[in-house]
This record gives sequence, structure tokens and C-alpha cells, in this order.
Amino acid sequence: MEADDELRELHQLRAAMDICNRRLASVLHDRAKLCRTIGSWKRQRGMVMPDAWREAAMLVHVGELASAEGFDMHALQRIFAQVFTESRALVERG
Repeated sequence: MEADDELRELHQLRAAMDICNRRLASVLHDRAKLCRTIGSWKRQRGMVMPDAWREAAMLVHVGELASAEGFDMHALQRIFAQVFTESRALVERG
């Protein structure tokens, strides 16, 4: 494969990564909206926030989504634990 072809292939792979990043950001924004809605719903009813049991259960389920071709269970759980942390902060800010 010539250098120009290799660079073209790298450019295409990076373009695909950019698309994936935009999709991921969009999904995270959708999740943020749900978190705000759930937080508001719970606030109106005087419910406890955050729900540690629910977060733990979600981490178990996330671990079940591990893939040999992607992230392992622990990596997915670490990623989602960070998403949960940021989501709690978002809800706390209102």
C-alpha cells in the first residue's frame, strides 16, 4: 500500500471516529436530559437523591454488556461510574 493510500485510510478511520464521538455525545446529552427529568420528578416528591442501590444495579447490568471486541466488564463499569458521577453533579446543579 502506498503512503497516500495509507494516509487516506487513516483519514477515513479518523472520520469514522469523529462520527462515533458525535453519536456518543448525543446519547450522553439524551441521558443528561433524562437525569434532569428524573431529578426533578424525585425532588417534587421529596425522594432521596442519589439512589445508590439503583446506581449499583445499573453498574451490574452495564457489566453484562462487556464484549470481547470492545471494553471488558471492569472498563465499562469505570466509564459508567464516571458518567453517573457527572450525572449526579448535573442534577445537583438543577
